Amino acid sequence: MKVVITILLTLILQTGYSVSANVMKSKPATYTVNQKDPEPIKITVSENCIHVENAPIGSVLEIYSVVGIKVTEITMKQPNGDYTVDIVKGYYIIRIGDTVRKIAIR
Repeated sequence: MKVVITILLTLILQTGYSVSANVMKSKPATYTVNQKDPEPIKITVSENCIHVENAPIGSVLEIYSVVGIKVTEITMKQPNGDYTVDIVKGYYIIRIGDTVRKIAIR
């Protein structure tokens, strides 16, 4: 019996059956969301007054020196406002969430 099975396996392997698989490539699903992008945060500076527009309520305005040391931070209670800062004249980096700007206090 073992001889018959061995002969059958040998014949099968010699005939060279080919196995192939069909791979279906599907397109990724696309979704349309009718969502308005938020307005970008606008930051302007006049002497020692920082004017901010379109900031999320409760966000934190952080001021860093050019070497990366945090100088001060202000919690914003409204989306638009003027913030007077009492810091030395020079160049600074302002961060509100993901928005980062370079400014000069004169």
